[in-house]
Amino acid sequence: MNSKLESLVNILNEFEFVDLSPTLENGIPKWPTHPPIIIDPTITHAHDGYYCQTLIIGEHSGAHIDSPAHILPEMMANTIETYPLKSFFGRAVVYDLSRRDNRPGERIPVSEFLALEEKMGIGASAGDVVLINFGWEKYWATGKEWKYYATNAPGMDEDAVKLFSDRKVKAVGTDTIACDTPVDNGNELFSYGHRKYWLPNHIFIMEMLMNLARLPSECYFLALPLKIRHGSGSPIRPLAFVPRNQ
Repeated sequence: MNSKLESLVNILNEFEFVDLSPTLENGIPKWPTHPPIIIDPTITHAHDGYYCQTLIIGEHSGAHIDSPAHILPEMMANTIETYPLKSFFGRAVVYDLSRRDNRPGERIPVSEFLALEEKMGIGASAGDVVLINFGWEKYWATGKEWKYYATNAPGMDEDAVKLFSDRKVKAVGTDTIACDTPVDNGNELFSYGHRKYWLPNHIFIMEMLMNLARLPSECYFLALPLKIRHGSGSPIRPLAFVPRNQ
C-alpha cells in the first residue's frame, strides 16, 4: 500500500464516524410548501426478478444543504453543482443549546453563543463549519406529529448570524427545519442567514441534521451534495469524524 494512503487509513481508524442524517422514508417532516418524499417499491422480486424502489424527492428533503440560488434570485448562477468539493468539509465547532428551554419563534442572542465559546475554550473561525444543536430532534416524527417539527423552531438573532458571517465560516447547520429562521406555528420570521449574511456571502446552510448530541465541541465534518444541474440545494449524508478517545 502507498505510504500516504496507509497513513490516511491508520488515521481514519482512530475516528468514529457519526451519521448526522435522518432516514429517508415516507412521512418525514418537510417544509409545508415543499413536495413530500415518495418512496415506492416499484420493482419487486416477485414481479421483475429483482428489487428497486422509485424515489420522488425534493432538493430540500431530509438532511440537506441550501445554495444561494435557493433564496436569492440575483444569485441564480450560484447553484449547488458550481461549488468545489472542498466547500463541503472541514473542522466543525458544535454549539450545544439543547440544555436551555428553546421555544418556537425564539431568537437565541449572540451572547449565548459567546458564552458557550468561553465555556468550551474554542470558537468557530474562518473556513470552519458551525453545527448548532437546539435539541429539536426530539420533535422529529413520521406520523401525524410531523407537522410540529415542520412548523415550529427556534432561531438566532441578527447579531448571532452576523457573528459567523464576520468570521467567514464555511457553513452553518442545525437540527431544525430552517437553521437560523425562527418559526412559530407556521409563522416564519425574517431569516438573516438566508437573506442577509450567509447565503449572500456563499456560506452554506444545512438543515434537519440528526445526532448532534453525540458530538464533542470539536470534530471533523463532511457532507457532499448530489451533483444536480442548476440545483437550489441537495439532500446530503452528513458525517462527523470524532476521535475515539473522546
